Amino acid sequence: MQFNSKRLSGTFLSSGRVAMIALALAAAVPAISGATRALADDQQPISGGEMTIINGSDITSWDPALINGTYPGGPMDVRDAIYGVLVYLDVDGKIQGGMAENLTSDDAKTWTLKLRPDVTFTDGEPYDAEAVKYNWDRMADPETMAPTQSFVSSWNKSVEIVDPLTLTITLDQPNRNFGSQLAQQAPFIGSPKVLAAAKQPSDIKPVGAGAFIFDSWDQGISMTLKRNPEYWDQPRPYLDTLNFKIIPETNSRIATVVQGGATMMAGYPYQFGSNADAEGVATHEIPIPGLYRAFFNQKTGVFTDVRARKAFYEAIDRARLMKAYTQSDGYVTPINYFTETSPYYQTAYTLPDYNPEDAQKIFDALAEEGKPFEMTLVTYSNSDLKRLASYVQQVMSAYKNVKIDVNIVDQAMLTQTCKEQMNFDLCVDGGVLVANGAEPTISGHLASDGIYNWGQYDNPKMDEELKAASATMDEAEVKADYDEVQKMVAEDLPLYIFGSETRFLLLRDNTGGIVPSDGGMLQKQYLYVCDDACAASK
Repeated sequence: MQFNSKRLSGTFLSSGRVAMIALALAAAVPAISGATRALADDQQPISGGEMTIINGSDITSWDPALINGTYPGGPMDVRDAIYGVLVYLDVDGKIQGGMAENLTSDDAKTWTLKLRPDVTFTDGEPYDAEAVKYNWDRMADPETMAPTQSFVSSWNKSVEIVDPLTLTITLDQPNRNFGSQLAQQAPFIGSPKVLAAAKQPSDIKPVGAGAFIFDSWDQGISMTLKRNPEYWDQPRPYLDTLNFKIIPETNSRIATVVQGGATMMAGYPYQFGSNADAEGVATHEIPIPGLYRAFFNQKTGVFTDVRARKAFYEAIDRARLMKAYTQSDGYVTPINYFTETSPYYQTAYTLPDYNPEDAQKIFDALAEEGKPFEMTLVTYSNSDLKRLASYVQQVMSAYKNVKIDVNIVDQAMLTQTCKEQMNFDLCVDGGVLVANGAEPTISGHLASDGIYNWGQYDNPKMDEELKAASATMDEAEVKADYDEVQKMVAEDLPLYIFGSETRFLLLRDNTGGIVPSDGGMLQKQYLYVCDDACAASK
């Protein structure tokens, strides 16, 4: 199947989405926007039935504090089904109410979270302001080891309970992006009674107030959830049963959907090929673009020298790398963090172009200085990433004074190998990291304490500019701050950015109610099974 749509305009931030986020600061927003409701209700929902979503990896704990990316087909989808989210970003980057009615601010410094009345956890405990504050305080505690501990601990002590359904959060300085950060870094609230009873994360039982209730779990294989009959937004959820299958290998996931063994999987058109035209199958775009990126280890090894990072950029034609990776044409190479459809796109500061002659000069200079270019590329085991790693190794091995090894690990071990152990020189995480706005993703990658900063890039000036961009409501000032950010990206080369794309779902054509949020995570309460084909490819 030939596919070119969106490849020429892939970006982390579409024009107008920032404006929508800004508008959400000044006034309360409805629980579901008109655009989102239209997507959910374009077919008449049907109650009953079951679906099976394929995830590439399983959760390691039911701890609501342990988040790891709001992309489709990831572990966050499972936690969302149980816990629901306080607030979320719709596909236009607008803050929407989830388990909370709304999150609002007049000045971007003092924020008010209004909860829904008469919501209870499935153990009967009230889903109230005390429960929310308990969860936030727990996330801020270093002993919980929450990935977003630094974010929550920067404001949790200023949280005030106004009444059982209202909390205010007073930040140290204005932050226009607080809503999107909360949506993607601290969205889940579990029953305080259950959390307090657990001696360690592995003891936590999945008790939330979301659309589904835990039924069974065969870790690493599958899990089954049942409809929550007390869910606040009746008659949702529509499904009686929601299953998750864990299938790490892309081709196996595709075959399972095509053969009818599962309802959907997240991926990309280049992976689907002719399977997208199979009987009973459709595709659905998640219209939230993102970047293909890899991490340079900037604490030890060859890439502590910025010249080595520059040489790596110049040594490989990134367009050819994307073709090797995807086995298809049509990808435009990003020139910096923001691409053409973003209001922050600029052409003054660009990533190094393909320049093999200059790359060889740098390799030779490093060797003469006793710093030979020797690197280990780490990625996980699937066919696409193996192709990418093989291509990089082949190209780099053609240069003199270069040695490259490849370490392929299990997908479940990538975070431990790269983020925790830093046992890599270049670490390639599969797929794109999608985001509805600049934040929190850009700080997650580029701030010294960023949750996705696996290479431990540390530049105080970068931290300063990222904070400045979040602290103002003046669009011109935000643009100027992000210009400085992109200047430093071009100079420091903290990431290896090699492509951009949107994710898609490959799904059975009787699937209704596809409502993505945040980085693409589906709103499971809207899903329903149609009597006949209802999912149009788009």
